[in-house]
Amino acid sequence: MWGIMISLRNFTCEDIAILQNNGYDKYSFNQICDLVDKWQTDKTFDNLYFEMFAIVLNDEIVGSASLYQRSNSIISCGIEIYTNYQRKGYASIAYSQLLSIAKEKGYSIAVAQVLVDNIASIALNKKLGFECDNYEYINKKGNKIYYFIKTL
Repeated sequence: MWGIMISLRNFTCEDIAILQNNGYDKYSFNQICDLVDKWQTDKTFDNLYFEMFAIVLNDEIVGSASLYQRSNSIISCGIEIYTNYQRKGYASIAYSQLLSIAKEKGYSIAVAQVLVDNIASIALNKKLGFECDNYEYINKKGNKIYYFIKTL
């Protein structure tokens, strides 16, 4: 992976077209701009810490990552690499950076929900030291997931 420069940064309104092409296609330009502004300034969701990051390869956004507070010590991590950039090792680098940010913010436990059929994400979480009891849970959206956990 020599020469790969992955970084995390907050989204800006200049990134709206990328967001519209990657999961936010049902939102208007103004709605996405409002979301991005909230991600940058408020950094909360349901009165708990929440932060959304762009995963950047050199100057190009290749995915997104998020942190969401579950308790004073537990943080939930989410990561998505956009389809054209998958299977290149970017997720591992970005996820490691995301976990470092969580640790710097004082969290001691990271958790992640992974769809039971997402083989790549299951492997990634295991590679990064997450543990799983291999029990299938149903999340709020009704999806079958595995719950991964890791101390920071």
